[in-house]
Amino acid sequence: MRYSAILTAAIGALALFTIGQPSMVRAQSTSGGIAEDFPVPPLYPGGVVLETRELSPGVYALVSNKPPTDNSGFVVGEKGVLVIDAHIDGDMARQIQARVREVTDKPILYLVNTNYHGDHTFGNYAFPEDTRIIAHRLTAERMKDFEHEKTLMLAAVDNDANILSDTRLRLPDITFDKTLRIDLGGRVVELCHFGAGNTPGDTVVYVPEAEAAWTGNLVLGEGIIPFLIEGGAVDYLATLAHFAQTIDARTIIPGHAIPTTGAALGRYLTYLNDLVREVRGARLRGHTLEQALNSYALPSAYVIPADSPLAAFSEFNNALHRWNLRVTYGELAGG
Repeated sequence: MRYSAILTAAIGALALFTIGQPSMVRAQSTSGGIAEDFPVPPLYPGGVVLETRELSPGVYALVSNKPPTDNSGFVVGEKGVLVIDAHIDGDMARQIQARVREVTDKPILYLVNTNYHGDHTFGNYAFPEDTRIIAHRLTAERMKDFEHEKTLMLAAVDNDANILSDTRLRLPDITFDKTLRIDLGGRVVELCHFGAGNTPGDTVVYVPEAEAAWTGNLVLGEGIIPFLIEGGAVDYLATLAHFAQTIDARTIIPGHAIPTTGAALGRYLTYLNDLVREVRGARLRGHTLEQALNSYALPSAYVIPADSPLAAFSEFNNALHRWNLRVTYGELAGG
């Protein structure tokens, strides 16, 4: 699925914006916690059930019944199984393994962490010792700051420390930089890093025969806009353009919300391109951050209707947009 018109506009826009290296830490207050205006997603795992959906023979999505709690998935080959993301705690990690065992008794050979955030990695420890964990090099590096990540994740689980009390650090066994091809026996899985987006080490897990991609936080889900937790809009735009140019994803299993199609990349590219253009224009007109926030509301194309099944995400989407605008205003300082 190619988005030539959007890509042409996006790539053209990239040439207009030359900025410094983006920050690689989540925004924090002076007290060490998440900044007060940071839109924290509700990720409490209580009552979460992962529904198994077969995308093609041997390729399965695990979709949460309580979005935006995490989705997952697994791929079965002749040799064994590859799992995508470990979820937030041991209970959820064991539920993933139970879903696998409903399909096959083959060994879980690999577990891929699509980013370093705790809701994707804290369940690592509950997988078998002989399961090889794979992550991008930058993801593996950031996973080492384990206690800090636990502190940051508390707000997402209603500050219930019991959820994370048994979690133990388990680091990746295998790292990669750009791509890694895994042959499970008659079924190939490709791991791709297209650049920084939601995190510096975002990984896309792609199964070519199914035209299915797991995106982690790079694409959050149907109806939800991009989330500039780390880095900035310009890098995110370049990353998604690279993604759209490289992979034909008929199905996208996002990190946190309703599964979608490859058309989501077009919507993300358009949103980020417009965000950069509007914020750059506001800065050139001498607008303060508050003036920019007041003059550039979430565009109507991304407003979730009240009668939509996604209506519960409406407030979160608006908060995401204001956060993204703040980040991009700072990113384009001097631009």
